[in-house]
Amino acid sequence: MLGDALGAIRHGADVHLVRVQADVGPGFPRFTIVGLPDSSVSEAKARVRSAFHHAGLPFPKGRITLNLQPASLKKQGSWLDLAMAVAILRASATPPIPRDETVFVGELALDGTIVPQQGLSAIGLRMRDEGLSSLCVSADQSLPWPFDDMFQISRTSNLADVAVMLRQNQVRGVVSSSRSAKRVAEDRRAPLLCGHQVEQRLLAICAAGRHSLLLVGSPGVGKTTLADSLSYLLPDLTEEHALEVAAWQEITNPTYAFSLRPPVRRPHHSVSQRSLLGGGRFGMPGEATLAHHGVLLLDEMLEFSHAVINALREPMDTGVIECTVNGKLTRFPASFQLIATANPCPCGYRGYGDCSCAELDVRRYWMRCPGPILDRIDMVHHVNRQTNVGQRGDPLDTWAEKVRKARTLLQGGSSVLTNDAKHLLWRTCERLHASERDRAKVAALATTIAALDGRQEVSSPDIEEAIAWRRPGSLSPSRNAAT
Repeated sequence: MLGDALGAIRHGADVHLVRVQADVGPGFPRFTIVGLPDSSVSEAKARVRSAFHHAGLPFPKGRITLNLQPASLKKQGSWLDLAMAVAILRASATPPIPRDETVFVGELALDGTIVPQQGLSAIGLRMRDEGLSSLCVSADQSLPWPFDDMFQISRTSNLADVAVMLRQNQVRGVVSSSRSAKRVAEDRRAPLLCGHQVEQRLLAICAAGRHSLLLVGSPGVGKTTLADSLSYLLPDLTEEHALEVAAWQEITNPTYAFSLRPPVRRPHHSVSQRSLLGGGRFGMPGEATLAHHGVLLLDEMLEFSHAVINALREPMDTGVIECTVNGKLTRFPASFQLIATANPCPCGYRGYGDCSCAELDVRRYWMRCPGPILDRIDMVHHVNRQTNVGQRGDPLDTWAEKVRKARTLLQGGSSVLTNDAKHLLWRTCERLHASERDRAKVAALATTIAALDGRQEVSSPDIEEAIAWRRPGSLSPSRNAAT
């Protein structure tokens, strides 16, 4: 007789649903698995046979053939153990067990218990895309809490319980009684910023419009502290975006705890181009993909290699990284917000104090960051030493609330430029010989500034402030270092 079950496997960045077909018939006892299984999948024969025995279930004595569809896809890992056992149960049961579209994911121990798997967020997203709504996992499986609203989740401790549910046709009806994972309130402490009122507004603009930023200043002036403070202003992700983040994070960190907070990646300046972009033999995501829907923070950006910085061109424009993995084109999402810091010169004090660097050394130093990358960065700001440390501006909690409201306005997409604002933008860009990218980024900055102030109408003062932040037509940031 024939029986089947749905399972799922993950190959690095790729998730595939696998239909396990079981053929149980008379003949010399033989257990065969076809469909390009690797050694770990082939070893499932011993795990499934022992699980049947310890669960008190009769194991078929005839010829058993398992086919893993699609047969052209190489299968690896222990993700399909439970689906194989269910397919055999359906093929050998009398009376026949009805077929359904439940996805079974779990590893079988020798005593028949179901071992939880790590990193099911990507499988859940693939199930949602395929229109599947029922999932069967281990009773100890940890799942992101949005899964409770997306799927009917059946939790079972061992193979014997699965067999009972199959015979009673209750797999689709047994739903987990508690949430998949407790929603823990995260401790978010506001960073201590002494002064920096101008920079706080700048960070709020970046957070509201997801604009890229380069902070230039001397050592110890507070660039890194300001860059780290941006993550506090960012609002929580939607559950859908958080699941996308978790799906990629779990590839490199199987114990990743599901969170609605945007990811922040801080690669060291010795990172390679492959580590930044991803790829390789197994198609592992890079730092740019792990910062998807979050922040990619490059501290001391000019210490990174020229090739690594130059590789950010396409992701900053398209939000996607395309590379070849095992002869197949693979797309990695990379919609990140770039925040970088840099010194104005090799010694770090040009424009801020006694600088010992020759002009040629300064030019060579800034040549590490190509002009096209600087042009793609929305804002370049020079951080000055704080002389008004005792003065207090708006707390970061106030700015965070303004950012949240501004995001809501911007998502509506109803912002418009007044005629005066359009004329000022055109006239200023013509006078400064600004590029089309400058024009577009100034308009986007002005729209964010208006939304941060609670307005949908973009006026001339918004354009003026955006031009001051963007400085279209300027040369290297070292030219205008603060004095």
